[in-house]
Amino acid sequence: MKKLALSLFILLTFCSIALSQSNNATLTGTILDEKEQPVPYASVAVYDSSQSQVLTGASSDTTGTFSIDVESGSYVLKITFLSFKPHTESFEVGAGETKDFGDIVLTPTAESMDEVVVRGEQSQMEMSFDRRVFNVGQDITSLGGSAVNVLDNVPSVSTDIDGNISLRGNQSVRVLINGKPSSMVSGDVDALRSLPASMIKKVEIITNPSSKYAAEGSAGIINIILKKEREGGLNGSASVEGGYPEEYGGSVNLNYRKNDINWFIDAGADYRSEPESGSSFQRYAGPNASSPDTTYMYRERTEATESEVDGDLRFGADFYLSENEVLTASSYISMEKETNDEDIRYTDYQYSTGATTGPVIEQVSRDNIEEARERNFDFNLNYENKFNGDEHKLVADASFDISRENAETNIEEVVQQGSAAPLRQRSEDTEEEMDLRINAEYKQPLGEKGKLEAGLRSDTEWMDTGYSAETFKNGNWVTEPTFTQNFLYNENVNAAFVILGGEFGSFSGQIGLRAENTNIRTEIKGTGQVNEQHYLNLFPSASLNYSFNDQQSVQMSYSRRLRRPWSRSLIPFVDFDDPRSQYIGNPNLTPEFSNSYEVGYLHYWETGSLLTSFYYRHRTDVIERITEQRNGDLYRFPINFATEKAWGVEFSADQEIIDGLSVNANANLFKSNMDGTYQSQAFNSESRNVQGRMRLQWEIVEGFNYQASMRYRGPSNTPQGSREGMTMMDVGVAYDMLDGKAKLSLNVRDLLNSQNFNNTVTTNGNEQTDFYSTRQFSWSSRSFSLSFQYFFGDRQNKRRDNDRRGPQEGPEQGGGY
Repeated sequence: MKKLALSLFILLTFCSIALSQSNNATLTGTILDEKEQPVPYASVAVYDSSQSQVLTGASSDTTGTFSIDVESGSYVLKITFLSFKPHTESFEVGAGETKDFGDIVLTPTAESMDEVVVRGEQSQMEMSFDRRVFNVGQDITSLGGSAVNVLDNVPSVSTDIDGNISLRGNQSVRVLINGKPSSMVSGDVDALRSLPASMIKKVEIITNPSSKYAAEGSAGIINIILKKEREGGLNGSASVEGGYPEEYGGSVNLNYRKNDINWFIDAGADYRSEPESGSSFQRYAGPNASSPDTTYMYRERTEATESEVDGDLRFGADFYLSENEVLTASSYISMEKETNDEDIRYTDYQYSTGATTGPVIEQVSRDNIEEARERNFDFNLNYENKFNGDEHKLVADASFDISRENAETNIEEVVQQGSAAPLRQRSEDTEEEMDLRINAEYKQPLGEKGKLEAGLRSDTEWMDTGYSAETFKNGNWVTEPTFTQNFLYNENVNAAFVILGGEFGSFSGQIGLRAENTNIRTEIKGTGQVNEQHYLNLFPSASLNYSFNDQQSVQMSYSRRLRRPWSRSLIPFVDFDDPRSQYIGNPNLTPEFSNSYEVGYLHYWETGSLLTSFYYRHRTDVIERITEQRNGDLYRFPINFATEKAWGVEFSADQEIIDGLSVNANANLFKSNMDGTYQSQAFNSESRNVQGRMRLQWEIVEGFNYQASMRYRGPSNTPQGSREGMTMMDVGVAYDMLDGKAKLSLNVRDLLNSQNFNNTVTTNGNEQTDFYSTRQFSWSSRSFSLSFQYFFGDRQNKRRDNDRRGPQEGPEQGGGY
């Protein structure tokens, strides 16, 4: 608290100094068409007096008005909007002056077109201090893929074979859909495989969120925003795709807006069948090496085919209740059927210290066939009232999600060498989850340059998970009590936040505080074991910005966050599919907490930008997976393991090399020290890692585009071993057809066929134990995809439908989540 008080004192001191040094002026005006109707979302740019460089700019709001802050001097104002002639005006403005341009009437262009299809192409990466935005529409290599393919191309983000999503090397990430939690992304990366990339508009990365956001996710927030057009008339797109390995699908995105209602619908369906392969080697000899139960050496080889059919439907409407109010109701339905055919071969060798092969003792093949079905339903209601633009508004939303999943697995073993008795088994896994969320936020200006934000949130989750297993013995199916359980999970989080911010000359900043009260209850029905956790925590945040000029600025920020154990990581059930390598949850997990500090430098220039960020993160009660040998089997389970200190520097840049040729790149260099103990054994690891991405985009000729992207993840150490590095490359080409109304694209993912996940686990300083384990897995190797998209829209006047009363953009996200 002393450090927080000192930080607040420094912030207020800087702000007071800056207030006395203000040299700003303000530009205002109202943009109208030839009928003296407001023109919303017109582009207003301020150039230097020679008109060679854009210094700053803004867009007009729904009433056609704009307001821009500049330093005193001589400038040129330029206003542009589709189907109107540009308006240019030179002016001078003094320090502290407010220059009002009054009503600016735009003149329509003389050309008249039968039909136009407008597809605005934004920069692929937009950078600011509080977030980086990855615009999916520019990403050729993700066309025809899923949300996972999109995330693999987003800077700072990485995924792995265990279903984890990492941000800057930290797996404590909160993934949102349209700013809110959703059953679409509950859990791990696997849930995102059923979300088509064609439904995604952009991905936001927020590495050091303010107190406005829920405290969950010590690494930050990944916000996936889905497409939803709001233009007048009928607009949308349709796409079909096919690929190898087998992948076929199609989707449609439509909106129809007339008067005060905008209807929208997204629908998609696809089928894919992916080969997967992996192998592992285990060698173990405990202190009592003469015991056959604690001495073994074997190799496992897995060949699998995962086939999946899924469909997604999202539909709803925006109701523009008044000039400032919009109510949005939407639903999302997802259905998925998956078949996973997995063949595992175990080869047991005669143990030999330090060896990786030897005389074969036994060889067993195990065939697992899993049939799974999953159904998700989300209902969302959002209300937004802009009393005075974005600076004074009320936002409220509520959502209710239901998710049901059922999986049945049949297992048969064949003994190819040795005297072991073959097994025949079956299992069933069921899960039902419900979530209810309510959120409200209010934002109000304080004076000319200040703001107040406050909000309330309540989030309740219920989950009922059942698992049963049977073995065929003597002509009958016999229940396996160890694997048959029922687990109940109930979580309730209530929160409130307040933020104060302001601008003082070249300085701006904000301070915030969030309070969250958490109540968690778990129960194992079979044993009656109940575990309850109750905790109230405060999560402060602060940021201070200084602008050298319109192109260069720096920011310092701080936030405190936490990582609650994922509900499934608490389930103490043993995975039945692979009896020798099993994962088990831990119902005694508690949250990990983090304090994050970041300093960033942002520089814009005419053809590019650079964001440099230095960050430090301190985590306590870190949740890590530990690997342990138990009677000849390998168990992996999470525990509150250690304390971590991590430092890093990240560079994100984009540059237009020549007209039509641009490159953007991201590099993250970080180091972490982790200290922990488990069963009186110390695990201290120091890890250095480098992660990077580079993407080249080239419009070879008009309408014909080429894209190549490469990502690299360097090797790193873990508390019990190490993980190898990985390099991947994707390429794609796209051709605009039918006067820009259609696009044909071809892409190759993992061109080098190098997407492999390899890690090693060894004993650490225990000379009495020989423990060595390696895992290699190839996940969805090189693939080819061909995609066709068709874009359509109403006539040119769609942008000026007679519903000017409502804002063009309804609420896209609930920031408090």
